[in-house]
Amino acid sequence: MDPKKIILLSYNDVAKSEDNPFPGKLYNKPTYSKPGVDVNYGCQVDYDLDEVTPETFLAVLQGDKEAVSGKGSGRVLESTSADRVFLSFFDHGAPGLIAFPNKYLYAKDLIKAFKAMNEKKMYK
Repeated sequence: MDPKKIILLSYNDVAKSEDNPFPGKLYNKPTYSKPGVDVNYGCQVDYDLDEVTPETFLAVLQGDKEAVSGKGSGRVLESTSADRVFLSFFDHGAPGLIAFPNKYLYAKDLIKAFKAMNEKKMYK
């Protein structure tokens, strides 16, 4: 996959923690006899730490550059009806919500964003 086609929001608090013995790195398992995989390696994070909010996420999805002006890379989804959009999200949510580091995104708001994306013909 072309990295220019990936927009990454990552809280990244573990990799950036001063307690991390491997600054900037995030391993997927303990590194005892055989090192784990640094899952941050090669990642271009567009939004991190306090920029990772439901508001930023929804703005990125809906292509709202104004809403992310001055934040992170400022990149947003610029897809068209000819594009396929793949969304992957890892969290500690619960039924009906996605848990961000300091706020929740509720299903009704995400569905509303998907409907707006559909009306703008932002995906195939």
